[in-house]
Amino acid sequence: MDRVVSTLLQALRYNGLFWRRFAYLGSVYGPEWWKRYSPPGIALVIFLIAGENRRGAAANLSRVLPEPYRRHPYRAALRMFAEFAHCFSEALEYYSPRPQPLRLDLPQRDLLAQALDEGRGVVIVTGHFGNWDIAAKTLRAYGRPVNIVTAHDVNATTHEDVRAARERAGVRMIYSDSSVFSSLNMIRALRQNEIVAIQLDRMLGAGGARLVPFFGAPAPFPSGPFVLARLAGAPIIPAFVPRLGMRHYAIRLGGIFRVPREARDPASLDRVITEVAAVFEEIIREFPTQWFQFRPFWPAEAGATPGALSEREAARFDPPEAGSTDRRS
Repeated sequence: MDRVVSTLLQALRYNGLFWRRFAYLGSVYGPEWWKRYSPPGIALVIFLIAGENRRGAAANLSRVLPEPYRRHPYRAALRMFAEFAHCFSEALEYYSPRPQPLRLDLPQRDLLAQALDEGRGVVIVTGHFGNWDIAAKTLRAYGRPVNIVTAHDVNATTHEDVRAARERAGVRMIYSDSSVFSSLNMIRALRQNEIVAIQLDRMLGAGGARLVPFFGAPAPFPSGPFVLARLAGAPIIPAFVPRLGMRHYAIRLGGIFRVPREARDPASLDRVITEVAAVFEEIIREFPTQWFQFRPFWPAEAGATPGALSEREAARFDPPEAGSTDRRS
């Protein structure tokens, strides 16, 4: 009985299954005016009730915003919540049986096709930024399986709903926190020349977290995607999908990076992670309120220096999202 009550309460939370289903109905079957204007209003409600997420977003924005905007981080955080609501709603619509036409601006150089021609697969590193779900479904056009590496949703009631929607769209899920064999599944996928997408700004496991410079201070990034690329001999491509307007997105590719197989020392790994983090920083500077990071991202302790994090330290940077689609999002 206690388990039933607990599940029901989870489903009724703002990031639970009940509200996700409600959002789905409005995003797919609602009138156009509702799809266009309701996300900011719903975002305001969540902004007011999700105090921890609100404070975390403001703390991050106070560092990434340019002057003088960083003096008003809560105003920017409210806009972040609204941007997230728009992306969430349009992703639900895009993955539904009734998707509306969507404009997607493609990069001039198709670095992904170039990398896949090598036959070693591709590790795409992205973040809780813009609308990755839009790109994930679009990647099927390359004729290679797409694997998204993620953790289980922080709200367990939404897990199956999210998984089923993505798999119906032809996107495979690899849960990094479900089995010790998940890393082997990633390597196998790359050796079959598949696409493996991993988030940069989430610790999918405590081991291997590194502190590298990010917006002027050391910040934690997982070394796992880079070790994976080295083991499989696969190139790394940073990819981000900012929202430019109603059902209008762009795919931004940040170049091709490689981790030499002989580069086993921490300094070599940190060098590549730092280069990729700089690409991530550049896109966030352009679209600061589309970095959907709802917990403080930088270590609070003064004097943090680049290098490895302990398991205890790394576990603190495993942020849940405000109503996310994949995430525990």
